[in-house]
Amino acid sequence: MAIRRRRVLVGGSLLLAVALVGGALWHYVDRPDDPIHDTAVADAAEKVDRVLFRFEYDHLYQADKYVHSASQDPDVAVLAVTGETHWQTGVTLVLRVMGHGVEIGADGSVIDERDEPICFRLQLGPKDDSRDDDIECPADDPLQVAQDPSLDGVDERLKSALGSTGPDEAAVRAAIDGLKLDPAIAQEVTAQDGRVGVALRAAQYDCILVRVTAQGTELWRPSHTQLAPGELPCAARIALSSTFGRYPH
Repeated sequence: MAIRRRRVLVGGSLLLAVALVGGALWHYVDRPDDPIHDTAVADAAEKVDRVLFRFEYDHLYQADKYVHSASQDPDVAVLAVTGETHWQTGVTLVLRVMGHGVEIGADGSVIDERDEPICFRLQLGPKDDSRDDDIECPADDPLQVAQDPSLDGVDERLKSALGSTGPDEAAVRAAIDGLKLDPAIAQEVTAQDGRVGVALRAAQYDCILVRVTAQGTELWRPSHTQLAPGELPCAARIALSSTFGRYPH
């Protein structure tokens, strides 16, 4: 996903096309020199870079998916969105990003520092992608988006809890209930041919699969590539299939 950035004067007149940085050109609104603001913009811009990386890494193209992904960053709020998909209507996002600005003295000491909200406009498709940095922030309230739960730290707790259950579906369910996981984490348990399969899913790419047999408990986290849309589902049946622990193709 190539992002073009341009530097412009207030009023829209083109001032200077600057050197490519990471395959992109920067876009700034001319304003009085303010070291704290400038460094806050730079800090916020790095956070937007990470948002854009996730868009591409996760193969996103729908407006609601862009909004959901961007909103998972605690320093990023989506103020506005228009359009439906990248390749048809194109999607425009306005982001408000908290940047940390600092002014450093000649001796290297910190003179002053503060956090500032910095706004960005992202145009994603339908033909080209572009980005405007440090635009005037609109007065809109952020869109309300639920934060995804997380399976961080669950692996060992889960394996320990299932270590003594054996392939008993009721015992497996009770052991999982005893972990008191976030209710937003999807849970699926299924039994087949003397084995029990478990799937826990917090988000598209946050999945744990477990196979419980008389021989013991096996736990597997499919990779990001394996969990991409159209690839491997985070489902208990996968834990009981020949695909478990391997790439699906």
